[in-house]
Parts: sequence; structure tokens; C-alpha cells
Amino acid sequence: MIVKDLPRKRQRVTQLLDDEHAYPVGRLDHVADEILEKRAAILALAASHATPFYAFDREGFARSLATFKASFDAHLTRHEPFYAVKSNHHPLVVGAAVAAGFGLDVSSGRELSQALAQPPCTILFSGPAKSVADLELASLHADRTIVNLDSFRELERLGEVTARTGTTVRAGVRVFTDHHGAWSKFGIPVDDLARFWRAASAHGGVRLEGIQFHLSWNRDARPYEAIIHELARALSTDLTREERARIRFIDLGGGYRPHRLEGFFPADHPLGTVIQAADAHYGETTEFVEPFYVKPSIPLVEYATAIGAAIERHLRPLVDCAYFTEPGRAVSTFAMHIVLRVVDRKSDDLVIVDGGINMVGWEKYLATYCPVVNLTRPARTEVVVRIGGSLCDCEDVWGSRVYGEAVEEGDVLVVPYQGAYSFSTAQEFIRPIPGVHEM
Repeated sequence: MIVKDLPRKRQRVTQLLDDEHAYPVGRLDHVADEILEKRAAILALAASHATPFYAFDREGFARSLATFKASFDAHLTRHEPFYAVKSNHHPLVVGAAVAAGFGLDVSSGRELSQALAQPPCTILFSGPAKSVADLELASLHADRTIVNLDSFRELERLGEVTARTGTTVRAGVRVFTDHHGAWSKFGIPVDDLARFWRAASAHGGVRLEGIQFHLSWNRDARPYEAIIHELARALSTDLTREERARIRFIDLGGGYRPHRLEGFFPADHPLGTVIQAADAHYGETTEFVEPFYVKPSIPLVEYATAIGAAIERHLRPLVDCAYFTEPGRAVSTFAMHIVLRVVDRKSDDLVIVDGGINMVGWEKYLATYCPVVNLTRPARTEVVVRIGGSLCDCEDVWGSRVYGEAVEEGDVLVVPYQGAYSFSTAQEFIRPIPGVHEM
């Protein structure tokens, strides 16, 4: 038997089938409306540049940066935002974030080098497995760089580097709690915070002054509230008043989901997964009621309001410090749109476009519904048509619906708001990574 305790598992499947479930039905027409407002600018790009390409939306990105900063500034005293370079490292995007007053959050030596090439701003260097060369580069630019340490060994390594270079580096330590799940790969247990804090005093060149607790893919603010509560417990019971007085920042990380931009398919709902698996096993086709459901999310201001309230309740009585955020997806999503052209209309329900999913690096659109808009034949309703990409790969699919009157050869299609983890995860698979052009 493939599973232990089969009777119990059979009972669980029956329970799943019988339970009441939430189905977040909705439409994303507003996404199509917003991209159609930019129709003239994108069509002008498509007329002067060969498709496919990424359209850098400077205005849209600037608006997302300003919205994020205003939302958190209003609820976090001494708030300092740092743009997460890993979400989109294109120079136009990184430069725009710095110009908007953001620091930069980097996760590798390569990203640190890129950040150092920008106009002066504070840089957070996070991520595991920092090499000696990475730490040496950070120490050479200690006036701009804060190193978020990932382990006791990394503390020792930075101590060795600073002793050799004769520099003093500001540092934080990343912690994880019982609420971090898969993110417990990073950092140290929060219960080891006091031991780490005291171990750092043995390294004169490491000025430990902060704590980071990033985790991601948070559909609402509850994970932040739980972690803030847990961190406050550790600070109050494990650190002395004098040690808490040396804390200059607490880094909340990122993980804020953009609001109402994407959907998920019924087969990814727990109920849909079980039913489709059973149907597939017996050679039947599953017919779902809805083509997609909207991914649960909340507006940025709701994250900020709840996080700010949790800080005021749990952390403000213990520490007087700045609060860092590391928005990536929450802002870079709005930085780019993907522009494609239909090159072949193979049937009424299948067209081929000139761009492949190597532009995003994985089979994203088999798992995530993103609206696709036909700028050539615009409409506020969708037509059902499969959109195949240009790769010799059957999983190279952009979607199965298009906002438009119809889809014909030569039409310009746009996948809106694809700035996060698209350009940065693109790969040279079969075709080259296309260029970026500014709207």
C-alpha cells in the first residue's frame, strides 16, 4: 500500500469531499481596464521594437513604490523601505527604486556589486551562504552596507574578515520561529537569539544591531502579527535591558502579496486536486464550474495597519528602533508587462505567439491565471483561446483566455504586471531572453 493507515486517509478524503469550502469567485476585469489605458504607449513600442519584449512601465512602478512607502510610513514610526533586488534586477528597475528613496536589499555578491554601482543608498545584504569574497566586499563598503547574518558560522566568518581588514561592519541576525515553515531554512532559531547576541561581542569588527525575520507569500498580515509576538517574547525574556538598548533596527522583510492581480485554477483547490486525480486515474475528464478563482489577498494598507498595531503593542515597549521593510513582488510586479505578437492562428481555439515562457523561467501559467489582453482588438470580455508559446515544449503556454473581440495573426497581446520574478528568472532555453524597452 502506498500510504500508511489507509482507513484514516480514506476518512480524510471523505471529510474533504463533504466539508464546506470557500471558492473566491471573481473577475479581474480591472486589470484589463488598467492595461488598456496604456494601450497607445505599448502599441507604439511594438511598432518600433521587435516582439517579444518586456515593457518597463516607469510610471506604474513609481506609483507602486510611492503607494508602498506611504502605506507603511503612516503606520510604522521610523520606517525605512529597501527594494528587494532579487524580484527584478534590471538596472532600470533598481535605479528607479533608488531614485524613489528606497535602499536596496540584496541576496548575493552579484547583487551587492550591482547595488554598489547605484547612487549612494543603504544596502541590506541578506541570504545564506555568503562567501568570504562576499563579506570582504561588504566590509570594503561598510559605510553603505548592513550584513544580515544567517548563522553562527557566518558570524565567525565575518569576524575573521573584519579582523583581517580592520573594518567595522554593521550587522543584523536573521531568526526563524515556529511560524516560518519552509522559511526555517534561513537564520537561527529565535530561542538562540541571546546566545548569538553574546557571541557577537567576541568579534570587535562586527557591530550587531538588528534582527531580521523575513518570510514570504503571506496572503494577509497574520503571519507578521504572530512572529512579532514571538519575537517580543524572546526579547523580553532572553535579552537584558542593556542588550535590547543596542538594537537599532528590526527588519520585517517582505512577502506582501499584490492585491487582486492573479488567479488560481480549480485543479489547485484541495477539492479540485482530489477529484481531478481520481478522474485522471480512471480516464475521465473533470469539468469545473469556474475557469479560475481569484487568489486571496489584502490591500497594502491592511498589511501596514495590522503590522503597525502589532509593533506598537508588542515591540515598542521593549525597543526604540527603526523598522525596515523589504518589498519585492509587492512593488516590482507593476514594473513590467510582457508584450507578445500572434504569429500563427492554428484554429479557433489555438494561437501561437512569438514569445516563450523562457521569459519567466518556468511553466507559470499552467499554475497561475494571469489576464491576457489583446491590444489590437480590445474588449472588456474574454474569448476562450489557448495561447501557445514559441518554444518546442508542450508546457509553453501563456493561458487559455484573452480579453479581446477575437485573436488573429499579427495581434499584439500583453500579459500585464509581470515585473516580479519574470525577468530575473528568465533563462536562455531554446530562445534568447528578449530585451527591455521603456514605455
